Amino acid sequence: MKITQTKDIRASNRWEIMGLVLRHWPISRADICRRTGLNKATVSTIVKEWLDAGLLRETELGRSEGGRKPILLKPREEAGCTVALDLDIRRVRAILTDLSGEKVLAREQFSIQDPDFPQVYSQLCQGVDRLLKHMPPSRYGLVGVGVAVHGVVDLSGLIRFIPRLGWRNVDLRSLLEERYGVPVAIDNDGNLAALAQRELMGAGTGPALQSLAVVNIGESISAGLITGGEVLRGFHGFANAIGHHTINFDEPAQCSCGKYGCWEQYCSDSAVLAYANAVLPGPVSSLEELVDLIRRQDPLAKQVMDRFLTYLAVGLTNIIFIFDCQAVVISSELLSALPYYLPELMRKMVLPITHTEKVELSRLGKSGAILGAARQAACQFFQELANQGEAAG
Repeated sequence: MKITQTKDIRASNRWEIMGLVLRHWPISRADICRRTGLNKATVSTIVKEWLDAGLLRETELGRSEGGRKPILLKPREEAGCTVALDLDIRRVRAILTDLSGEKVLAREQFSIQDPDFPQVYSQLCQGVDRLLKHMPPSRYGLVGVGVAVHGVVDLSGLIRFIPRLGWRNVDLRSLLEERYGVPVAIDNDGNLAALAQRELMGAGTGPALQSLAVVNIGESISAGLITGGEVLRGFHGFANAIGHHTINFDEPAQCSCGKYGCWEQYCSDSAVLAYANAVLPGPVSSLEELVDLIRRQDPLAKQVMDRFLTYLAVGLTNIIFIFDCQAVVISSELLSALPYYLPELMRKMVLPITHTEKVELSRLGKSGAILGAARQAACQFFQELANQGEAAG
C-alpha cells in the first residue's frame, strides 16, 4: 500500500511499534525510538494507545545508560486467543494459543477418514469447538483463526488445489469467518513455516535474515521462500509449490497433480516408504521402522536413504540457484531422525558457483506451519487495531 495520508502513516507507525515490541520485548520507549527512527512524542503517544487498549504492559526497569532506568514494555499476551489449524493430507492438527502464538493452551488432532470436503470441514469445526471450551476469559476473546494448508493457496486465500485430497477452489476462509465471527488467515504451510522460522532465527541480536528458503517435507513437499524480507508468492500465489517441479523426465508414474517426475514423487514421506517397500524383503509401515533399519546398517534400507538424499540434493540445488538465498532450512522427519546424514546431503549438492551453502535442519520441525498460522492470526488482529487507531482503545 502506498502511504499518502496522515492516517495511513499513523496506522503504519502503530503497527511498526507493536510489531517491534512483539519481536523484541522487553523493550524501552527509547529503544523503540532508536530502532524505528520515530521521535519521542510519537512513540509515547502510540505506546499509550496500546497500553489503553490493554495490549501492552509496563514491566521492570531496564539498565540505565546514564540517567533514570527506563521502563520496559511487553505485550499482554493473555488479552486474547487465536486458533491455528494445520490441514495436512492425512490429518488435521489444531491448537489454541495466546496472542504470542507460542503458548499453547489446548490441542486437538484427528485423522482424515473421508477426504470429501464436507466431511473434513465437519470434523474440523468439531475440533475447533472443543478447543474453544478451553479458552480462558480475556478482554478480546478469540481474535482470529490461522490455517496452514498443505496445498496450493492463491493470493485471495482460496484453496485452489490439494491434489491428494482432490480439493479444488475451496473457500474455507469464508466458511470459518461466518461460523466463528473472526478474521481468518489462510496460507500454504511452507510460507507459514518460513515466517515462523525467520522469527526464530531473528530472535537474537544480529540482523534478521533477508533471504531464506524453508522446505517442508511430509506427505507433500512445500517451500517458504523469503526474499528482501518478504514472502515470495508469485503472480497467483503459487511460487512455493516446489514439490511439483520436475526432476526426472523419464518417470513413468503420474504424480497426483497430473504431471510426471515431480520432486514429491521421490522425497515425500509416502514416496520414501513406497520405495522402501519395493526393495526391502519385509514391509515397513512407518518412517520410524525405516529409521530403525538404517540405524542397524541394513544395506537395503541405506539404499533407500541414499536415494532420498540424492533426489533431495537435486531439489535443494535448484532452489539455491534460482533464489540465491542466505540459508536453507529443512523440515524432514527422516532427516531429523538421522541428522548425521546432513553432511552426506551437502556432498551430493552440486554448487560450482557458491561452492557452499548454509543448510540446516529446522528446530521447529512439524510445528513450524501451525505456529506460523497462530502468529499470522495474531498479527492480523494487531494490524486491524492499528488501522482503527484511537478506536482501538
